[in-house]
Amino acid sequence: MVKRLFLILILASAPGMPAQAAAPSINVYEIEVIVFENRIPDLEGGELWARAPDKSATADVNDAVSVGEKPAADSALSATAAALESSGRHHVLAHLRWQQSAEAKSVSKPVKVVSTDGALEGALRFYLSRFLLLDVNLTLREATSGGISAGAGQIAPAYRLTEARRVKSSETYYFDHPKFGALVRVSPVKAN
Repeated sequence: MVKRLFLILILASAPGMPAQAAAPSINVYEIEVIVFENRIPDLEGGELWARAPDKSATADVNDAVSVGEKPAADSALSATAAALESSGRHHVLAHLRWQQSAEAKSVSKPVKVVSTDGALEGALRFYLSRFLLLDVNLTLREATSGGISAGAGQIAPAYRLTEARRVKSSETYYFDHPKFGALVRVSPVKAN
């Protein structure tokens, strides 16, 4: 009799159990990125850079979404951005911060990263596969004597930084190129 009563109680509570178990947990993260130009003349060494086909990050930028405003002075990387700019050896091209949920790559939208002077364009895509991943696709165009856009017959040199990397939360990552670099920090947003 006790077994039968116990079985009835379990079966009676079973319809409520899947609803509680099926509630998805939403993982929201704050992503902060600084993209900066290196102004160190000897950083390249004697290396010659092959001109890549004129494939820029434009395709990613066309699908990308724009995000909020410049981060507040108390953000995780604000002191780093100020130190880079004040050193004279680097110039901050873009500094962004936004919040986003970790979703599959097919659902996640890339975020547009551009500089105010038009020298930098590209996108970052943050997504969840088995791990948290970040795709960086940035293009930096060097200014020619006539400005960013090249004049008749001149082609402004363009440098690409493309990399996909697994990231862990609350760590800062450096994406490196001799002409420019990116610092990215991914931190979980705490539930209220």
